[in-house]
Formats: sequence, structure tokens, C-alpha cells
Amino acid sequence: MQSNNHKISIIVPVYNVEDYIRKSVDSFLNQTFTDFELFLVDDGSIDKSGSICDEYSNKDNRINVIHQKNAGAHNARNAALKLASSKYVCFFDSDDYIASNMLYDLYNIAENYNSDLVVSGFYIETYFNNKDYIVLDYIPYTTNNSQIENFNSSVEFRKKSHYNFDRNMFYSPWNKLYKLSYLRDNNIWFPITYRDDFPFVLNVIKNISNVTYTRNQYYHFIRKRSDSETQKYVDKLYDKREEEHTKMISLFSNWGLLEDSDSFEMISRRYIDRLVECIVNLFNKECKLTVSKKKELIKQYLNSDNFNKCIKYAKPQRLYLKIIYLILKSKNVLLNYTICRLINFIKCNNIKLFSILKTYR
Repeated sequence: MQSNNHKISIIVPVYNVEDYIRKSVDSFLNQTFTDFELFLVDDGSIDKSGSICDEYSNKDNRINVIHQKNAGAHNARNAALKLASSKYVCFFDSDDYIASNMLYDLYNIAENYNSDLVVSGFYIETYFNNKDYIVLDYIPYTTNNSQIENFNSSVEFRKKSHYNFDRNMFYSPWNKLYKLSYLRDNNIWFPITYRDDFPFVLNVIKNISNVTYTRNQYYHFIRKRSDSETQKYVDKLYDKREEEHTKMISLFSNWGLLEDSDSFEMISRRYIDRLVECIVNLFNKECKLTVSKKKELIKQYLNSDNFNKCIKYAKPQRLYLKIIYLILKSKNVLLNYTICRLINFIKCNNIKLFSILKTYR
């Protein structure tokens, strides 16, 4: 596999997405910016995804296809990251698509500001069926809503980072352009863990000093597949969320911002929101736990040290969340069991309402 030293490397893990991958790859190939290499990493697909990747590769010499045994998105991304040779790199998913000017705009922003990281807005398109869907906007916070804001000081970036955690800017790798030398100089790879996106981004921003935000939206994240990570029952989700909370505490502690009231409020509210997610997860139809075991776990969650501390500082903004927080504070197992079962019912039967409530929380 030879490199032509392109300006951007696009890395895309591919697994069983034969119904979606053409739209995704076409959106890369239709970019107004053309000086890129594209890595399609077939992670052991058992449908036609791998052959579709080969088909594209045979037509365009910018496309490199890697076939590997199924090892997860983190291994797929890392395999391509080892081969990338461009100045910048981006990580996209194979069932999403991007606006035609995304690479052009992000490249020029990175060049103009000498950015180690460019963060952009995005859309989430949630489908109710094959035709009907809702589009929700996610836009970075910038001072005075300026279209572009650059931070070339780690101190200033960190002080305002809680705003963009609140706006979901740091949970996924795909709304960003990264300077490849920054990743390599800091030995940053996708960790070998389930749900690797968030830990990866945390490692990226931990010591970063030059970050640029653009309020323009380019990336279209598609929630459609019934087998997607957002729809499945997740075993040990609570353990994963506790691990993430520990990482958040560690990050803001290292930044010297754990005592900052705004930052810790965001961390606390984030923890409580995801604790509700953990309880709702118990009512997924794939969960085989007994009613008594679910109640036992709910009681355990509501009596943890992290919950007791975070519930004191978290400040929900919406009325429905204030009600949920009051129910959580009561620690009444039956009441919390009932409300989270209701939330799961809404999630399964009214995706539109659930998506809106989740977005504007």
C-alpha cells in the first residue's frame, strides 16, 4: 500500500453496512477538496460491505481497503492510523455522510490557525421508519456566537470546555479534523475498549493547546439501524459509565478545574443523566434480569458515593428533568423503577419525542 502524501487521511471502519456504505463513500468522493486518501477498513464483515469497498478502490486510487478479522472499530481505526501519511486525519463512520465542503473548510481553518484540532457542528438524523425522520442541530459554543473561535492557549480552552461538553462536542471523533503529528507525538490511539470514542477524544484534548471551533455543521450522524450501539442492550453499562465519570474527574482535576462550579456542575449533571440511561437500559427487551435483580441494581446505583455527590450539584434546566431528579433524590426504588420503565417505553414507541427530550435536556 503506497502513499502519495495527501493532505488529509480519512479513516472509516466498516462492518456489515452494505445498505449504507455507498451513500457514505460517495459523500467523501464528492468533496470539493480532493487531496485526500481514504482508508476503508473492512472489519470482518459478513455481508457485501467488503466487496463494495473493493469495488470503490478499483475505481479510485485514493482509496485503500484493509480487510481484517473482526476486532472492533478501535482496531480498525488504529490499523489505518498506522498507515496514514497526511498532515491531517479524520475519522468517519460508514453509515453516516458529510457535506461536500467539510474537508475544504476544516482544512483551511486548520491551516489558518495552525490548529491541532478543529471541532465543527453536526446533525443527528433520527429515523422513525424508512422515510420519516427528525433532524437535530448540534453547534459548538463560541464567545458571542462567533462563526469561528480559536484557542491557542490551553488555559482558555479548558476554562470554556464545559460549554462544549454540554453541547456534545467531545463525545465522538467524527466532527473533527486532527493534526496527525499531534496524535503521534502524544502517542494517542483508540483504546482497546468497548465504546472507544469518548476515551479517545479525552486523550486528544487532555494536553491540547490549539483548538479551533466552527459553528458550521457538516457531519450527518444517522440513527436508523436497529442493531446500532444506541439501540442495543448494553451489559455492564453502569460500569462503563462509572469508568467514564472517573476519567472526567481525572481530566478536570489535571486541568485544575475540579473546584470550578460551572465545570463540576456539568460533570455532575452528565453523571446523573447517564445514570438514568443505565437504569433505562435495564428495561431493554434484551435484558434478561429478573424484576428483583433490576430493583436491587437500582438501589445500588442510587446509594453510590458518586450519585450522592453529583445529585447535590447537578442543576437540571427542564421541568421534566427536575421532576426526574426529584424522583431520583427520593431513592424510592419502586418509583424510580416505574419512571425509567416509562422512559424506555417512550424510547421504544415514540422515537421522535424521546430524541427531542434527550437533545434538549
